[in-house]
Amino acid sequence: MILVVDDDATVRATIGHALAALGYAVREAADGIAALAIVREEALSLVILDYLMPGMDGAEVAREIGAIDPDLPIVFSTGHAALRALRAAAGDDVSILEKPFTLDELDALLRERLAERRRARSA
Repeated sequence: MILVVDDDATVRATIGHALAALGYAVREAADGIAALAIVREEALSLVILDYLMPGMDGAEVAREIGAIDPDLPIVFSTGHAALRALRAAAGDDVSILEKPFTLDELDALLRERLAERRRARSA
């Protein structure tokens, strides 16, 4: 199950539909509070997290997710304007999917992050 967190309903739905087309089960959340409730309640494989959101920004949500499930991979999805702020807040080793992105870019990054998680769990 992949959780998509974005305050823009159109973006959230578009990413959700793309993930479903790639064969993933999807949950959606419109903000950090809703996302954290889902992280606490469900077994997730990965979170796609917008950076610029009202209330809690993506970096704050990511820190809270890390406290709940430190091994849960997070991929930030953000526009070019927020890229510098995201790197400053979250560091250089974060996975970032820059909007707009293609279905192939989404698929490749998710496969990479999910494979990393499988390797870490089997080690």
